[in-house]
Amino acid sequence: MKIDDDVAEKTKRQMQYVMAHVDSLPPRTITVHLQKFDNFLTSAQREGSDLEWYADEAKERGGSERGPSPLSYFLSSLGFCQFVHYVEHSSLEGIKFDSLEMKVDGKIIMQKPRRFTDVSYEVKITSSETDDNIKKLAREAAEDCYVTNTLKRSCNVSGLVYHNGVKIDEHH
Repeated sequence: MKIDDDVAEKTKRQMQYVMAHVDSLPPRTITVHLQKFDNFLTSAQREGSDLEWYADEAKERGGSERGPSPLSYFLSSLGFCQFVHYVEHSSLEGIKFDSLEMKVDGKIIMQKPRRFTDVSYEVKITSSETDDNIKKLAREAAEDCYVTNTLKRSCNVSGLVYHNGVKIDEHH
């Protein structure tokens, strides 16, 4: 797995700027526009971007599987967000890893109000770094993750971190 030098340098500069100005930075708004199509199919596009993505349901639910289900997107957003912060902190601190994988499980209840009650994740990292460096990196990525922090306010969130096949940390 590779992080290009220019990506690492830009990320490092941005992280240093944020750390130096964190108390004066205003909130940001992220806007996504959605358009409904037939059956379960919906498209989304972030304002100011040409990127368009789709949500749908499985064929057995009547969908056409043109995209993940909304709940699959929801759960994957935790991993996507944490992985951004892995890149940020590894770029800032010079930590290298060979591979990074995550599995996210979400427990939902069908009674109203329908919601997730528990979200758990397992991170698997392969690296020649020390367990302490990887543990610190994983903690920083989880603690900086907008999705993880938002979920923690509404349900139980827990994580396990494995380094080279050995469990080295638990997040609660």
